[in-house]
Amino acid sequence: MIKFDRLPENINKLLPKAKEYLNTHPKVVFAYLFGSIAKDKLSPLSDVDIAIYLSEESDIAQEKMETLGKLMELLETDEIDLIILNTASLPLAARIIENKVILVDKKPFLRHTFESLILREYFDFSRKEMDILERRYIVDRQTSHTKKIK
Repeated sequence: MIKFDRLPENINKLLPKAKEYLNTHPKVVFAYLFGSIAKDKLSPLSDVDIAIYLSEESDIAQEKMETLGKLMELLETDEIDLIILNTASLPLAARIIENKVILVDKKPFLRHTFESLILREYFDFSRKEMDILERRYIVDRQTSHTKKIK
């Protein structure tokens, strides 16, 4: 994200407003805070990283825009990175889950199921990815070594 403004100095005092909004939002099933604020490591380049999981009947694009607008108003900044977990890539969703602070948890069983599925798929994916990379680099090294000898 391109950084235009600093976060408000009172951002930690404003976060409960965002949490309350997300908790009362009818389409938000669960929500996480992640990134530097979740780790309590604010820097001049920090933004507010929030991930939400929406109910299945949601118009994801519309909900993202409306939710982002309201969060900008409540947190008094436009330095917000809002991720919709329903459509997030597998590596991104896994990193979020590994570094999350739960803000909203309306359906704990669904959240646990989602987290378990994402982490299992990511583990399988990362092992396959590592195998592919190892094969590629071993083959590339052997091929480039062979070319240099000739």
